[in-house]
Amino acid sequence: MRNQWLDEELKKIETSENQFLLSEVRKYIEQLEDDNESLQIALEGSIWSPNRWNEGTKK
Repeated sequence: MRNQWLDEELKKIETSENQFLLSEVRKYIEQLEDDNESLQIALEGSIWSPNRWNEGTKK
């Protein structure tokens, strides 16, 4: 998990009863972080694409 503060806070409330649940929450958050990073990379690639640079001048 990239968010160390959140990971530390989850550890503070972790008990033997909710250990599985918090483990799954961490996995879900990691998946969201990965999806977010992929989306950011895709958007940056689209914005900085040379094909997009001349898009406004072709009208």
